[in-house]
Amino acid sequence: MNPIRPLDPVLIDQIAAGEVVERPASVVKELVENALDAGAERIEVRLEEGGIRRIEVRDDGCGIPADQLELAVRSHATSKLRTAEDLTQVATLGFRGEALASIAAVSRFEILSRAEGESAAARLEVRFGCPGPVREASGPRGTRVRVEDLFAELPARRKFLRRPATELAHGAAWVERLALVHRGVGFRLEHGDRVLLEVPPDAGREERWARILGRGLAERLVEIRDRRPGLVLEARVGPPESARRNASRVHLFLNGRWVRDPRLLRAVREGVREFVPAGMLPALVLELAVPPERIDVNVHPQKTEVRFRDERLVIGAVITALRRGLSGSEWSARGVGSIGRVEEAAPTATRRPAPATGSAGAPWERPLPAAVGPPAGPTADHPAPSQPELPLPPPAGGPGAFLSVARTFLLREVPGGLEILDQHALHERINLEELRREIRSGAVVAQPLLVPAVVEVDRVELDLLLARAEDFRRLGVELEALGPGSIAVRSVPARLTRLDPEGLVRDLLEIAGEQREAGPEALQEEVLHRMACRGAVMAGDHLDAEALADLLRRGADLPQDRTCAHGRPVRVFLSVADLERAFHRR
Repeated sequence: MNPIRPLDPVLIDQIAAGEVVERPASVVKELVENALDAGAERIEVRLEEGGIRRIEVRDDGCGIPADQLELAVRSHATSKLRTAEDLTQVATLGFRGEALASIAAVSRFEILSRAEGESAAARLEVRFGCPGPVREASGPRGTRVRVEDLFAELPARRKFLRRPATELAHGAAWVERLALVHRGVGFRLEHGDRVLLEVPPDAGREERWARILGRGLAERLVEIRDRRPGLVLEARVGPPESARRNASRVHLFLNGRWVRDPRLLRAVREGVREFVPAGMLPALVLELAVPPERIDVNVHPQKTEVRFRDERLVIGAVITALRRGLSGSEWSARGVGSIGRVEEAAPTATRRPAPATGSAGAPWERPLPAAVGPPAGPTADHPAPSQPELPLPPPAGGPGAFLSVARTFLLREVPGGLEILDQHALHERINLEELRREIRSGAVVAQPLLVPAVVEVDRVELDLLLARAEDFRRLGVELEALGPGSIAVRSVPARLTRLDPEGLVRDLLEIAGEQREAGPEALQEEVLHRMACRGAVMAGDHLDAEALADLLRRGADLPQDRTCAHGRPVRVFLSVADLERAFHRR
């Protein structure tokens, strides 16, 4: 075995750089964040070969005094921390004193800076961790950092870099992210002789987003605000058409810091799940302001993950704000009017208040499934062929006649075109909103089963269900143990007579297992989503005129009627222009 000996300081910095400097984009991020911490009003970023050949960042911030320039590129030297207590209330983007030392250890590095009040600038060159002398130079107030030949002397690291176009995309993404929320600061990004981004310092929020996200999307963003003790939330969310299967268009900021925190991302998914297709995320900019002492940003080397002292408060606020804000958005309901009636065509939708509940004639007293029978022949998986049926009569005072297609889709003419409803998605949305209404009134109305349904479970599953039995009871589901290997379902929500008790128990087991640490509200929402779906009519179920009328009556004036509980469309509108294009008339 070789003898133990201390490593060379340059090698130490190069090893440490692996945590901070992953690729050229990491350099861009650290240097731009330093410029922001320095109070810059203008920041210029210039890249060559995607940043592999050269990265240059200029700012007009406070600058670094000449006698401190050598310290600036030394490991763990910083102006932002003094004591261990300072770590508990970090208010700057950088704070560890690692970035410049790490970058200088793996590149040809030059820093030129002039502090306010100094007659000249100072320049320092560092060649792969080996610094030269500090020299006097000419230059304006602020700092210029030039990084060349990144990883040139570390071939094992350099071979992991991608093509210049890929590295450019990552570097540009960091400039765009920071330009989105740091208002009052101008940003300019150049690659070679091309200007990729230009945002003047006086550009307002809307103008910034238009330049970065595209004007068409920026104009359709839904604004959401929430303020509570210890938390300020502002968000802009794009329409369902902006959704992607990855989080590339989701920007999460905490006190001006872009983060990719898995807990916040899960909260966003939960908050938007009813408004976009399952597994997708819309374009979104979420800004959170939390007192620095209530968060810990010293978690990840690149400072993209955080810990919250009041995690449940923050996560709950994000979910609640997104749900409430999106349910009142222009695109949560169609502009042609509610499902229960047709109005004059309107350019935008408005949110309509949910009707008050009452005991007489409440929907759960005569649930829709009583009027639904199985299809004559085809199954739900193989619905009837798309053959025209007689137009179904509209409900009293309601829309024009509907046409049922494949015992799944309901078609009607509306001002400006044609609307298609999915009967299962509509009923699922109705169930969810009605169950939520009952929860707000106290608890879901339960219907005792004449003969309790007995479901076999093992001991672990039984304990899991009984541990959350009180939460399930508030949702209209009463469970009772019948021994070590079975559980009885004694009641289900009164409005959901289609529920299969065994399928319901399996759903509850899955939810209870996944949400062991979740509070009652999070568990409740997940159960409501599952029950709303399982209690709805299916594709292929035949609806007679009375059942259809009841469905449309209950679907009128929903708080949100564009998507089902899983984010799938309830209503699809085809304009006359869409039809003309389909038939090559335009």
